[in-house]
Amino acid sequence: MPDSETFDAFYARTVWSVTSQMHELAGDDGLADHAIREAYARAYQQWYQVSGYGDTEEWVLSTAREAYERRRAEAGLDRHAPAAEAADSGTWPGIYRPRPDPARAAAADADQRALDPDATVARPRRHARIAPDVSASAPAGADYPATGAVAGSPAPTAPTRRSQRPGGDRLGQPGSRRTLLIAGCVVAVLLVATVAYLVSGGHKKTPSATGGSSPSVGTTPKPQMLPAGKTGQRPAVPWVLVSSGWALAELSTAAPDSAGSAAGAGTYTTYLVDPEGGRYVIATSSGGTEPHLLAWSGNNKMALFDTGAAASPGSYQLLDVHSGRLTSLPLPAGVVALGFTRPDGKAILAVQAQPHKFRLQRYTLTGQLQASLASLPRKLGAGWLSDDCNYSCALSSPDGLTDVWGITGDEMQVLSNAGGKAHKLHVEGSGHPPSCVPLTWWSDTTILADCALSDLPDDAARLWLVPDDGSAPTALTAATPAGNGRIYGAWLAGQTTYVTSATSEQCSSAPSGPGGMDILPLGQGASAAVTIPGSTRNFSTIVATAGKRLLVLTQTQCPGTSSLVWFDPSTGDSQTVITAPASQVGVIAAVPYGNGPTAVTNGDSSSG
Repeated sequence: MPDSETFDAFYARTVWSVTSQMHELAGDDGLADHAIREAYARAYQQWYQVSGYGDTEEWVLSTAREAYERRRAEAGLDRHAPAAEAADSGTWPGIYRPRPDPARAAAADADQRALDPDATVARPRRHARIAPDVSASAPAGADYPATGAVAGSPAPTAPTRRSQRPGGDRLGQPGSRRTLLIAGCVVAVLLVATVAYLVSGGHKKTPSATGGSSPSVGTTPKPQMLPAGKTGQRPAVPWVLVSSGWALAELSTAAPDSAGSAAGAGTYTTYLVDPEGGRYVIATSSGGTEPHLLAWSGNNKMALFDTGAAASPGSYQLLDVHSGRLTSLPLPAGVVALGFTRPDGKAILAVQAQPHKFRLQRYTLTGQLQASLASLPRKLGAGWLSDDCNYSCALSSPDGLTDVWGITGDEMQVLSNAGGKAHKLHVEGSGHPPSCVPLTWWSDTTILADCALSDLPDDAARLWLVPDDGSAPTALTAATPAGNGRIYGAWLAGQTTYVTSATSEQCSSAPSGPGGMDILPLGQGASAAVTIPGSTRNFSTIVATAGKRLLVLTQTQCPGTSSLVWFDPSTGDSQTVITAPASQVGVIAAVPYGNGPTAVTNGDSSSG
């Protein structure tokens, strides 16, 4: 973006491109126009921050796409259903920035503090998550910078549910001076934009001599996914289409040992996988320590890898998914990176192990500490990774306003991403002492948690849906014992909830120890486990969902070769996306776009 570009100039320069791409994606769906207006409105509200992004137009386009997907979901439409054929909707987005006026600017700033979840200025506290006594200046790189309570406001007591989620239709609320101003100005700009659109020819189709239609000269090709079985390179990725159902996957050519783990060095390739079954080569490396894919940022641009050996953890790298460039992420000793902050991945959420406590912290993408957010007591001799947390014990909420974290032997805590007072999320009957670990966000306001059970062995557990405002949780699964039958995770595909359950199945060459894992519809028992064509039936776990289909990481060869497969349980149809010969370990990790844990070949998972 040009230096010191005003919002007016940015809007005039980019609106045609953004709208064209959204209409190519959405066809004649009027929800696309509303989504574009919302994206530009958010850019206008946050111009002091958005204008500093490396690719501001891409940010607006990504924001519009996410808003469009959300509006379709709210309207009860299948987000994976094809959009109507593109046509001239006759409606173009319009946002107008008024000329500077001191009185009006002061009023607009007041409204902005109440509306803008990304603002670095102080804003009225809507609920207890906006912590008191936090500096109004945000550290660089934070998704949602630190915000403070209004001077003189009382300290928070307990969190309450948000009446409006950030990114929704906040601008449409009555009584907002900014809303009335923008609404009035949009009408005027729409007229101007429509005239310009008609004069320039727009996207109307020109009748052919045979009575059909053909695209007018100068229209851009409609972005398309690769079909099943096809491989493309990074420039072929239709980034505007990347949404729920896409995934990053890591393939290793290392030879497997008797337990299925890599027995030596190999070549590691990161692929982007689309819902049609196509794959795109993002980056390739070889030699050195096997990298472990941990997370994918919400703006789809960055991936996080742990490149440290088991004996010396703490070495991390960031992969720019758009360019394929790798950079190191230096973190202090004793700090474990867990994943990106949300919604865009502007910072890293991490935990520091101190002698008597664990600290939840936020770091920049260059490794600088932004803030220490909260702490939990450390039991004698306990280490973060040995507390059954793996990498899924701290999560940034989908909107980026809150964080939730917890360790085995303690209750989960929820707090503002700006820090401040943390609040416990109590689950009745979750052991003595109460013990819950967050696995993922089931929805924007609900956490999927793995909780212990009272009067049963330590490994016995139950999955719960826990509201982040402290209201009563709901049990998702029945109590499961330790060992075989224990349920580890849950995913929603269409109207069906699928879970992963421990089994005793494993390759005959594997030493005694942990068994395998099955996928089964919730509540239908072990006998209902789904059968993945080509699988050894020793180990399968879910990576992502698209409609009724499951993207499955499954063992396809012994002693440990794993593949990535799209599978439809309702029809039994499957498509192999990434596979490897029996002499290689194959797919070692995969992470979905958006919200969800990272699947790895041994069944562990990490935060998304």
